[in-house]
Amino acid sequence: MVDKIIKEQEHHKKAFEYYYSLGEKRSHQKVATKMKVSLSSVKLWGAQFNWKGRVQQREAEVARIMATKAISNEVNNRTRNLQIVQMALVQLAKAIAEGKVKMTLADLDRLVRLESFLTDGYDSRKEILVHGITDKSNDELKKLIQNEIQMLKELEFDDGEFEVLD
Repeated sequence: MVDKIIKEQEHHKKAFEYYYSLGEKRSHQKVATKMKVSLSSVKLWGAQFNWKGRVQQREAEVARIMATKAISNEVNNRTRNLQIVQMALVQLAKAIAEGKVKMTLADLDRLVRLESFLTDGYDSRKEILVHGITDKSNDELKKLIQNEIQMLKELEFDDGEFEVLD
C-alpha cells in the first residue's frame, strides 16, 4: 500500500500552531480535541508535516533571536554607561582645572578602572596602575588636566552633545 502524500492545508497549519503553542504540555490528543478531529488524524499530520522537527527548528530560532537581543541590549547598556563615564571625566577634569574640585589619585584610579571595565579592558577587581603621574605634585597634576581640557576644547562637538555643569 502506498501512502498518499498530501499538501499541508490551512487547518493543518492551525493544528501545528496550536500544537506548538502548548509548549511543554503539547500532545496530539489536545490538538485532536481542540480541532475536533480524530487522534489518528492528528498523529498522521504530525508525522507528515514533521511537527517535532518544526518545533525544534522554531525553538532554536527563538533562542538565537533572544541571544541576539540580549547581546544587543548589553552592548547598548555598556555603550551608554561608557558615554556617561566619559562625560563625567570631562566635567570633572574641567572642575579640577578650575579649582572647584579636589581629586585624589584614588579618585582618578576609580574612574579609570570604571572606564576600563566598561570597555572590557580589565576586570574591576584588578589593579590598574596609573603610570607617570604617581610622583606628580598637585600643581603638576592640575597642569596636566588643563592640557587635557585644552585638547578636548579643540575637538569638535555637536551643540548639546554634553554640557559641563557648574
